[in-house]
Amino acid sequence: MRSEGFAFAIALCAAAAASAADMPPAYAEAIAARDFGRLLSELNRQFDVPPIPVSEPETVYPEIAGRAGAQGTVKVVVHVDKRGDVGDAIIADSPGWFALEEAARRAAYTIRYRPATRDGKPVAAWYVVDIIFYIAPPGR
Repeated sequence: MRSEGFAFAIALCAAAAASAADMPPAYAEAIAARDFGRLLSELNRQFDVPPIPVSEPETVYPEIAGRAGAQGTVKVVVHVDKRGDVGDAIIADSPGWFALEEAARRAAYTIRYRPATRDGKPVAAWYVVDIIFYIAPPGR
């Protein structure tokens, strides 16, 4: 996606949990430790098929961040319910720009998914979304 010289990319990684209301402590600990490999490894065992995005995020690159040259990847942990809707979005890691964090969190709520499945049945799942903000070089 591109907007006024700024560009966006999205990378998706899977993670799962029983419900948005009770993120297991192990997930929160892995997020706090920034150990995303452990988080994904642990969480991916909880479903057979991860949530599959069926739409792009509606991302707006914050003007103030663009003027400041802010760019980088924001990891957002989202809870995808059994219908494929995002019910919760938590910033897990970022380059430290609040404006990018808020833009990524808002964008995460706009993504629709085909829900994760376990034993062929839809299940609620946590999913890690990397929303990448970068400033395209002039002329691109």
